[in-house]
Amino acid sequence: MNRSLSLPVLALLSACAAGTVPDASPDALMQRAYVVSDASNELFVFDTATLEPVGSVDTSLYGEANANHMALVSPDGGKVFVSATHARALVVVDAATLEVTGTIDVGTYNTHMSARPGTSELWVVNEDDDSISVIDMDSEEVLATITDDSFMTPHFVRFSGDEAYIANIAGNQVSVLDLATHEVIDTLVPEGLEEGPCAGDPCGFADAQVSPDGVLYASHIETGSVLVYDTIARQRIADVPVGPEPWSAFVDPFGGADDAAMVPAWGDRTVTRVGSDGSQLRAEVGDAEVYGVNYSPTAPDQAFVLNRLSEEVAVVDRASGVLLDTLEVGGTTETATTTEDGLLLLPLSSANAVAVIDTATHEELARFEDVGVYPWSVATAAGQNYCH
Repeated sequence: MNRSLSLPVLALLSACAAGTVPDASPDALMQRAYVVSDASNELFVFDTATLEPVGSVDTSLYGEANANHMALVSPDGGKVFVSATHARALVVVDAATLEVTGTIDVGTYNTHMSARPGTSELWVVNEDDDSISVIDMDSEEVLATITDDSFMTPHFVRFSGDEAYIANIAGNQVSVLDLATHEVIDTLVPEGLEEGPCAGDPCGFADAQVSPDGVLYASHIETGSVLVYDTIARQRIADVPVGPEPWSAFVDPFGGADDAAMVPAWGDRTVTRVGSDGSQLRAEVGDAEVYGVNYSPTAPDQAFVLNRLSEEVAVVDRASGVLLDTLEVGGTTETATTTEDGLLLLPLSSANAVAVIDTATHEELARFEDVGVYPWSVATAAGQNYCH
C-alpha cells in the first residue's frame, strides 16, 4: 500500500464541520504522531495505526513565527509540549481536543526537551542562557531553573539512575548532575583535553545518549572521538576515534542486536559502530552527509542512517557494517522517529512531507503532503524520538 495524502487546512476544517471527530480515547492518543515544522507554526498530527491524518494545530504566539524546534508527548499521550524557540516558551497542546491550552515561559533559545523517566518532569535546555528549566508536565509549573559554570550552550539532557548528563555543544565536557540536589558533581572530558570552551561552531558534545544497560556514548565534534562511560560503575571505558565531525552517538532504545552505538560523521561520510567495550567497526554508506540513525524492534540487526542532503536512507547491517539497501524517500531528512511496532516516521524537510516506512520490508506505507513548511522533527508517546 502506498498512499499520498494532502491535507490543506480548509479541508481539515470542512471535515470537522461535517461531524468527523478524531478518536481521542487513551489508546488512540498513544498511537499519534506530531510533526513539527521549523519554518511555520503548524503541528501536523496523524494516526500511526490507521495512517490517516488527525488534524493540525496552529501554535502561533504573539502573532509571530515561533521557530518551533521539537515536540515532546507526555507519557500518557494526553499533552504535547512544543519548544517555541523564538518565543522563549513551551506551547502546551491538549492532545484530545488539539487545542493550545497555554504556554510555559522558559529561557532564551530553548531547543531540546527530555522527559525524566518515572516522573512527570520535563527538562528543557536554554542554549543562550546556559541554563536548564525543569517543568512539571501535570501542573505545567516551572519547578527549577538550573545553572552551572560547566554549562556551555547545553544541548541535550539524558538520564541514568540518580544522575543527569548534560551535553554542552560549546564545551569540552559532559556535565554530570545529581538529580536530588540539582548540583553538578562531575564532568566528563575527552582524553587530552581540559574542561572549558571549545573553538569551533559546533565543536563540543551535541548529545550524550545512554543505552538501556547504562553505558553513555558521547561524541565530541572537534576531536572526532566518542567518550564511552559506564554510568552505573561511574568509570570511563574508552575514548574511541571515529570519523571527523561526529554529530551524535545513537543508542538503540529497543535493546537491539548488540550493545553498541552507531556514530555518523559528517567529515568523512561514514558511520562507526562503537561497542560498550570500546571496540569499533567502520561502515561505508555512500556519498552522503550522514546525520541521524534510527533502530527498529522489527529489524533489530539493522540501522537506518539518515542523509541530510540527498533524498535517501541507508540501511546498514549493524554487525558487519555492510550496506544492505538504499531507500529513496523523495526529500531531504533531518530526524526521524521509530515506533514500537517498527514504523519509521520520516519528515522530508525539502518536500514539506512525511513518509512512513515499514522497517521490516523497507516499503513506504504512506506519505503525508503539505504538513507545514520545512518539517523538522516528529514525536510520539513511545519509541525512538530524537531531534538535532
